[in-house]
Amino acid sequence: MTRDHAAKRAVRARMAATGEKYTEARRDAGGAQPPAASTPSPEPGGFDVDPIGAFTDQGYNAILLAEDEARMLGQPLVEPEHLLLAASRHGNVQRLLLREGIDAGAIHATIVAGDGRGSELVFGRVPRSAASDRALVDAVSEAFTRGITGPSTEHLLLGLARAQSPPAILGELGLPDPVALVNAHYPDRAHRTPLDDAQIARRIAVAGRRDAPRPGPMPPIFERFLAESREAIEDAVAAAGSLKSAYVTPAHLMLGLLDVPRGAVAKVSAGHAGTLHALRDGAAGQLDRPTTPTTIFSPPAREIVAEGTLAVVHRLGDWEITAGHLLLAVLESPDSAITALRAGVPGSAAVATELEAVLARREGA
Repeated sequence: MTRDHAAKRAVRARMAATGEKYTEARRDAGGAQPPAASTPSPEPGGFDVDPIGAFTDQGYNAILLAEDEARMLGQPLVEPEHLLLAASRHGNVQRLLLREGIDAGAIHATIVAGDGRGSELVFGRVPRSAASDRALVDAVSEAFTRGITGPSTEHLLLGLARAQSPPAILGELGLPDPVALVNAHYPDRAHRTPLDDAQIARRIAVAGRRDAPRPGPMPPIFERFLAESREAIEDAVAAAGSLKSAYVTPAHLMLGLLDVPRGAVAKVSAGHAGTLHALRDGAAGQLDRPTTPTTIFSPPAREIVAEGTLAVVHRLGDWEITAGHLLLAVLESPDSAITALRAGVPGSAAVATELEAVLARREGA
């Protein structure tokens, strides 16, 4: 039997978080890492609630963003590599990896090179795979055994280190040991007293009642967007900030897109200047009153960027997302504000029709 009291608490924390038997939990809490190829099937039985609720806002939002990562890669399930990609975009993990010369673009390219790009058109919620669920439980367990009540993205990285694909991806990019990286930058957190049984029970109970963070989730910017569409989104974010709007809305997206100086948008603008001017005025009239600005997208704006654009490129047989695809997604959005704008500017239907025709011919796209 384990004699050290701290080690005992670590084992109990592992058992409570994962549902493992004592011998399994003792092995894992003691630091032994099973080979990636023989990782057992995930059984987050110790958590009778979704472990996402145990995370800090930063960790929670990274897990939500992973759904968009999977969707953008044409995959129907959130796999561990999508969690890694999302975590690499913001916060603690982004800072850790950048110190090693690794950014989200490099991780995305490695995933694609490893046949991680699918062809499915995925809408709505994207469920997590069993391996991803296991990684989340492992992340929570890592935090609890380190005496941390709120796992963040660095703990998510620790949990992903037990999965198969993230260590392989990071190793290919020159990082052989992500656990050592986390420990090196958070040395004090590796030696705290593990949470006891009562503390773990309270944290799991809180996780079960947790609401999604507000504001959240993180801004959706992906590798499929070409430079012109990225610039337009950045312009929309800047407009929201300068106007002190709480969120980036479809109206901000519209304003960011109507003045794109090249590509399909510019080509269509030449023959519909009056309509675009009316759309610009209408979008400006929808902006909310000044408040504390954020860079967070409202749900309708996020749906346009993360899902509506995919419907457009899929329909046209494209992969990369240009400003033209993004504007067409805005014009086709079922959002009530955009619907009202279309009704107030009848010529907007003609703009959408011509824009799709230009994109379909690959002219100025």
